[in-house]
Amino acid sequence: MPDRFATMFTCIDGRIQRPLDSWVRGHLAVDYLDTITEPGPEAVLTTIGGSWLDALLEKVRISQLAHGSGTLVVAAHSDCAGNPVSVAEHHRQLREGLARLTTRLPGTRLLAVHADRCGDRCWAPELVAEISTALVAAVTPASAAP
Repeated sequence: MPDRFATMFTCIDGRIQRPLDSWVRGHLAVDYLDTITEPGPEAVLTTIGGSWLDALLEKVRISQLAHGSGTLVVAAHSDCAGNPVSVAEHHRQLREGLARLTTRLPGTRLLAVHADRCGDRCWAPELVAEISTALVAAVTPASAAP
């Protein structure tokens, strides 16, 4: 049986909320999506530290504990006022952000999604990267063995 909840860390931009919500629900087959917003979330993940990162992770943990969410989706988009960079840079930041979260969210499936424009009022989300931290945790000790 699939998880009923997933968690998404995404931009505050209202233009991408529905397309991302639909993509995540369809891709993950979940009923509900706990959403955490911040302008330019992928840039935030690659630059924040200390108490700011701890506060973000606490929100993710609330979703995990209260709703049983086993997946975190980090979502970015083109034409972002909070992070006005190229699509390639959005993708790089998404991958770096996921890599940074792997040790902080053990047992969590991590996805990076980017929504690009596909016309007027049209956004096309695409999967950029996916990491299963349970797999990373299971593989890392074995690969470190002599």
